[in-house]
Amino acid sequence: MKDVIDEFRRAAGKSFRKLRRVLDEKYCWKCPQRSTRDRIGCREVEAWMRLRSALEEELIEQVKGLGETYHEGVLLRIREKTEKPTIKIIRDKGGYIIIRDSTSGLRMGHEVMVGSRILRVEGLDGAAVITDGGRYPLYEVRGRVLDRVRPGHPFYRYIRSLEGHDE
Repeated sequence: MKDVIDEFRRAAGKSFRKLRRVLDEKYCWKCPQRSTRDRIGCREVEAWMRLRSALEEELIEQVKGLGETYHEGVLLRIREKTEKPTIKIIRDKGGYIIIRDSTSGLRMGHEVMVGSRILRVEGLDGAAVITDGGRYPLYEVRGRVLDRVRPGHPFYRYIRSLEGHDE
């Protein structure tokens, strides 16, 4: 695997240098900051954006060719890898809902938020969750409901004070 990564790194470096040369010869003369381009790196940024776009497009095409279920799983993994799970407090009728915006570790009986609805997990099917309200791809699930905070809950007054309500 290390050899494949090294080969990719060399090919990407070669392509990056080639793109910079083409951008310098054909496009940078139009740049209004031609005199400062070595300091601001406009060629490097443009080359990076074009390489990244081409790589993403090719990866998406390769994954789509593997089938819809696999495609959904890859989208979910990308979301999990790029976004760190956080705890969110969402205002609800008469209280608040605390959710963890991650789908990892879901089990039967957990509650999840899909859109503005709270549904109970009845099962998992690959990259989808089966709930009491239907089947949804995991990337549509906003997160797992950790708690519902209503008047009388120990955190209710604290959350209201964060919103600026004095009690």
